[in-house]
Amino acid sequence: MREIIEVEGLPKAGPYSLAVKYDNIVFLSGQTGDGNSFAEQFRNAMEKISKILSKAGSGLENVLKVTVYLTNGSNFPEMNSLYGEYFKSNFPARTTVVVSFPNNKLMVEVDVIAFSNKK
Repeated sequence: MREIIEVEGLPKAGPYSLAVKYDNIVFLSGQTGDGNSFAEQFRNAMEKISKILSKAGSGLENVLKVTVYLTNGSNFPEMNSLYGEYFKSNFPARTTVVVSFPNNKLMVEVDVIAFSNKK
């Protein structure tokens, strides 16, 4: 069964769903964060992800796969450190990619795949 997950108060930049849940797997769209620093943007993106996962009956502890998109590869060590604040054990699989975004103020985008404890 397919379910669209939306969270009131979380804006979207286009015609897509914040997440789609299929059976007990949750696929999140990439989340960016607000802020002037890399740390602010990363933390804000992770807070959005946490809210979306919660609405889907899941949480960071249920994340299976993370993809992190960086606009500057030199932010990798800081991202790795911040990432460890959210994932402390039973680490999900992860891919990190250096990209460019149409909005040059964005420094990071994160998407995840998780499982939900409720169908």
